[in-house]
Amino acid sequence: MATLERPLETGWLDDTPVEDSILRRFTRNQADLGSAIALASGGRAAERVGVALADAGGELGFANQATLQRPLTGVADEALDAVDDFWRGNPRQHMLLSAWPTPDLASRGWRLEGHPMLVVRAPGPHESAARPDVTLEVVTDADALATAERVVIEGYPIPPLAGSPVGEGLAPGLLATDVVYRIGRLDGVPVGVAARYVAHGVVNLCLAATLEAARRRGVWANLVWARVDDAPELPAVAFTSDYSRPGFIRMGFLPIMRFTLWTRS
Repeated sequence: MATLERPLETGWLDDTPVEDSILRRFTRNQADLGSAIALASGGRAAERVGVALADAGGELGFANQATLQRPLTGVADEALDAVDDFWRGNPRQHMLLSAWPTPDLASRGWRLEGHPMLVVRAPGPHESAARPDVTLEVVTDADALATAERVVIEGYPIPPLAGSPVGEGLAPGLLATDVVYRIGRLDGVPVGVAARYVAHGVVNLCLAATLEAARRRGVWANLVWARVDDAPELPAVAFTSDYSRPGFIRMGFLPIMRFTLWTRS
C-alpha cells in the first residue's frame, strides 16, 4: 500500500515547525498575543484551519483581529469562511492581518486598511537612548494601566474610546497576562505607552502610542530599547506604519516585507 509523501516544505504547512522562520514565529506570536488579550478582556478566541481569531469585545480594532497562519488560496478560502462565522452578527470593527498579499476581499465586506511593514532586529548590543527628562515605568497595577489606557486613546488616537469608562480599551485582566506594558514619561508627565509580548523565540513590539506634543523627544526610542532589552538574546519584531518605519530603521531594524491589513465592521 502506497504511503503519501509529505509535500515539499513551503514554510506554512499545517505541521511546519514554528521555528522554521522569523515570519512563522511572528505569525504564531501574534496569534497567541491576540488570544491572550481577548481572553483577559472577557472576550473570546479560537483557532481554525489557517487562521487564529481573537475578539476582545471592545472598540479597539487591533484587539479584534484574525491573524492568518498561511497564505490565502483565493476569495473562497475556508479560513475566510471561519472568520465570517466567528464574527457573524457582531457589529464591532475587526481586522484581518495577512503576512502575504491577498486577493481583493471587498466582495466579502472588507476594506483595505494598508500594508504595514514587518521590521526585524537581530540580537546584539545597541547604543543607549537614555535621557534625563525621559523615564519609563512598567505597568503593574490598575492605576498605571488606566494611565496607559488614556495615553493610548489620545496618542493613536482612538476616537470611539474617547470619554469611555476606564477599562474599555485596556482591561484590568491584562495585568495577569504575559503582555508587558510600559509608560514613558517626559519630565514626569505620562506621554507614551508601549507593549511587548515574548513568545516563540521573538520579542513582539506590539503597541506604541505617543502624545503628539511629545513626539521626537526620545520617549518612543527609549520604549523601543526597553522592550528589546527584555529579551536581548532574541530577535525583535514589529509591524509598523510608514510613519514609524524610519525610526525603526535608524535603530538597526531591517524592513523585511509588507503585510496586508483589512478592516470590516
